Amino acid sequence: MGTGGARLCATLAVGAIAIAFAGCGGDDESGDSGATGAQGASGAESASADITAEEFLAKLLPEKQVAIEAVVAAEPECEGIKVEPSLALVISDAASNAEPSTPLTALVTEEC
Repeated sequence: MGTGGARLCATLAVGAIAIAFAGCGGDDESGDSGATGAQGASGAESASADITAEEFLAKLLPEKQVAIEAVVAAEPECEGIKVEPSLALVISDAASNAEPSTPLTALVTEEC
């Protein structure tokens, strides 16, 4: 496996671990509705397709999906693309190899 393949495997492994931990936590957070509202506001802010690779990498997987969905909705060449966690991981890998100032739009449209 080449360097790119190893990097992709590492990215996918990290993503899988993140997804596994996302399911942890039980019901102990169900009484705190204030946190849900704050997350909702954060999700609305991340819906902008006008972010850089560096900003994209700092997001959690669900926020990455929202950012990718915003690009897909705005770009005609991405029409019909289904945004799934696997696509977010592929674009995360591309973002980690890109210049920090690379627009997310450029990374997403390369995968469309």
